Amino acid sequence: MTLRARILTMTLAMVAIVVVAMLTILVDNLVGTWLESSLERSEVAGQQIKSFMVRRIGERTAALPRPPEGLYATKRLWSTFVKEDGDLAALLEQTMAQSRAIIEISVAAEDGRVLASSNPARVGDILWPRPDLRAVRFSRFAGRIAAVLQGRDDYETRTPIGFAGQPGSVFMIQILSSPLLLRDAMRPEYLGIVWVALLGLPAAIFFAYGVSQLALRPLDQVNHLIDGIVSGQAPEPRRGSAAATREMAIIESKLSLLGERFRDARHDATQLRTSLDEAMSKLDAEARKQIESQFALSRRLTAINSLTARVAHEIKNPLNSIALRLELLSSMVDKEVPGAAAEITILSQEVTRLDRVVRTFLDFNRPVDLAMERVDLGRLIGGIAHFLEPEAERKNIRTVLNQPAAPLYVNADASLLRQAFVNVAVNAIEAMDSGGTLSYEFGVSDGEGGCEVRIVDTGIGISPELREKIFQLYFTTKPQGTGIGLAMTFRAIQLHGGAIEIESEPGRGSTFRIVLPLMANEVAA
Repeated sequence: MTLRARILTMTLAMVAIVVVAMLTILVDNLVGTWLESSLERSEVAGQQIKSFMVRRIGERTAALPRPPEGLYATKRLWSTFVKEDGDLAALLEQTMAQSRAIIEISVAAEDGRVLASSNPARVGDILWPRPDLRAVRFSRFAGRIAAVLQGRDDYETRTPIGFAGQPGSVFMIQILSSPLLLRDAMRPEYLGIVWVALLGLPAAIFFAYGVSQLALRPLDQVNHLIDGIVSGQAPEPRRGSAAATREMAIIESKLSLLGERFRDARHDATQLRTSLDEAMSKLDAEARKQIESQFALSRRLTAINSLTARVAHEIKNPLNSIALRLELLSSMVDKEVPGAAAEITILSQEVTRLDRVVRTFLDFNRPVDLAMERVDLGRLIGGIAHFLEPEAERKNIRTVLNQPAAPLYVNADASLLRQAFVNVAVNAIEAMDSGGTLSYEFGVSDGEGGCEVRIVDTGIGISPELREKIFQLYFTTKPQGTGIGLAMTFRAIQLHGGAIEIESEPGRGSTFRIVLPLMANEVAA
């Protein structure tokens, strides 16, 4: 859905919600007003009837030659007065007729029997309870509207009558109001609200649509400018009310500036592409092939993201567990086996190195925060040779370490650089299944300010067609290989401003030549 469509939809929906809410409030006010009016009339009628009965009973009791003896006899006499009082029955009928919602008024004795009623057929029946009209009036919004517009049960208002010296109420006045009659009385006003809804809602939506279209007109101008930017042309500003506003003029100016920069950047990119194509055309086939191979390698390196998540999940947690167990093991055997502490320390260092490898996977496709320091290259390679010597001896491989005449210091991340050299050395060992010689040699690049490390093996060698793929991510010739090690080595050397090359002859071994820049003071020396 486009931005225009979303804004229009939201605006129209908001207007519709507001209109419906206002109509609902009107209906609720109407229902509340009529309920309040019915409740007030019922209560007033109850008080009038109560006053009449108290006066009549008092008058007739005072006219007796002798008052009745006992409470029971008094109540029976009063009930007789109420039942035989024709004026009371007439008052009940007259009061009921004066209200459009009241359908029945009854007076019952203490035992619940009806003594007088606006409906003579009810005399002698039980005064059954009905839902309280006051409770309906002060109920919640939904319940109040449902009770009036959908209810079918009658609602009552009760007025008790008691006398001085008498416990509780002696008589009960019940006034019944009908929701059907109340709806009939409300119908004209209710229909008026319905007509307002039927006419007002479409009118409000139409008005909101027109206002929204007017407010969204600047989007057309923005769209016009963006189309010009995409097409590479400089669009002429449209004239009109939308472009005349100050805000739109500012947006138009900024988009025009952005368009100019975009066109310049695209022009520069085109020129760069042309220059690159021309430069590539001047190279011989071998050089072009090598550059294209480097480009392909860079593209493949981005694929490491899909592997790093799995590596981190599968290796990170076990490494943490191993590190903790090694600390526990060290504390357990330190006194019993004195020589074990050094071996456990080596294992802990390797676990730490593997943890760094995992984190390097995660950082493979984003800038790596190198912990640069002064590193003695000869010492670093010596440590690697010593670490891998047991594995080399197990495969009947002789290790030759030719240390440089003077220390070679490079500014490097020792852990990352160590991992890069380990990857190359391990590959060399794995290439000599029948034994051989693994040599570590050093040299200095005259006049280039760099030094080189050569890792030479007498293994099976690498064919020319495989040699140009050896640093590609996931490329491997080993059945159980992952194709990650040399790709990470290539990236690590690049991060240190160095280069890595390979010379190999099938059947006679391989030489990995790694060149790194020496520290400035070392070059001067």
